Amino acid sequence: TYHRRFLAADDPPGVPSGSARCTKSVPLDEDGYPDSFSHDAATRTLRVGDGEFAPVAGDVFEFEVSGLRVVQSWLRYRMKRGAGRRSSPLNEIRPARWPPGFTSELLELLWVLEGTLALHPEQARLLERVVAGPCLPATAIAPVDDVLRQPPRVQSSAPLLGVPR
Repeated sequence: TYHRRFLAADDPPGVPSGSARCTKSVPLDEDGYPDSFSHDAATRTLRVGDGEFAPVAGDVFEFEVSGLRVVQSWLRYRMKRGAGRRSSPLNEIRPARWPPGFTSELLELLWVLEGTLALHPEQARLLERVVAGPCLPATAIAPVDDVLRQPPRVQSSAPLLGVPR
């Protein structure tokens, strides 16, 4: 949610800035729309077509969740030809050039991953404490009322779209 939900009262809204910056803009013309990207671990530079972002640590570029490399997946979907399954003609509707918003989104993604990785040592310590702590027996948990076990009602969004039910 990029820090838009579950804010503490004293948390500023939005994504806290990280260290990554756009050091060379991705060209905004059609010929400059990137069709590839790469990461140079030695210089900590992420190249997106002719654009460059730095510093981008290797662990940020390689960050993965359940086998999905987050930055690489994000970039693949936004390259000139795009990635992913083609399920309808709508998949072929793509921007003709790199939108400036992509640069902002990429920076926010890099910053979120920087922040996430910075929390890993604290998360590891917390996990060790939880695992080493006492187990709560199932009998200590109150039974859940059958009404609460029902799936939530789904309300149609048709009225919001001006479409009669």
